[in-house]
Amino acid sequence: MRHKVVIVGGRKKARFLTQSFLKKNMDVTIINDSEMFCEELVHEFPQATIACADGTKPFIFEDLSIESSDYLIALMPNDADNLIASQIAKHQFKVKKVFCTVNNPINVEIFKKLGVSNVISSTYIVSNMIEQLVVLEKIENYVPIESGKIGLFEVIVSSKAYVCSKAIMDIHLPKQAIIACIIRHGESIIPKGDTIVLSNDKCIVLASEQDKALTIDVLTKVVTV
Repeated sequence: MRHKVVIVGGRKKARFLTQSFLKKNMDVTIINDSEMFCEELVHEFPQATIACADGTKPFIFEDLSIESSDYLIALMPNDADNLIASQIAKHQFKVKKVFCTVNNPINVEIFKKLGVSNVISSTYIVSNMIEQLVVLEKIENYVPIESGKIGLFEVIVSSKAYVCSKAIMDIHLPKQAIIACIIRHGESIIPKGDTIVLSNDKCIVLASEQDKALTIDVLTKVVTV
């Protein structure tokens, strides 16, 4: 069954997502209030449904049969407009999954309290990543999840690390932390308890905010002779 996705607003992001979703054989509907942009999209993506309209108006959603959609992504430049579109899609038209982008990171928690659970702030994500990479020098990448309550990050195991050549079951990680994946020589390994961690392994780790620093310490602690 083909999934149906609605993209409301946006320019570069909308174009990129449309191209990606169409390649995945999804039905794409685009709602945008720019007539010129819509004309461009009609020529660029003839297989998509393009509507030049205000994405905060319920009658537009009704005309486009949004109630049968699997996903809606609100990308408008105004946070309030994205909230309105998301709430209409979720509560009035029962769209299965709604994603709402915000420009002001402060609105992330506010929108969640208003019933929009999938709120995305690129400003918050990027600033949080930079902050964590600066503070926690021993990790390579950091992705905050659920407003930073959970962190996904990479740790490369040193040959002198205490965990090197140990089985995961023998590594005493904090309770709220797991090694979700190991990248070894370009290949991914989903580890089990008896998986041995080797030198230069890239460990993809999930950890809670409170256990993040301790987890990094455990994985990077050097054996002293």
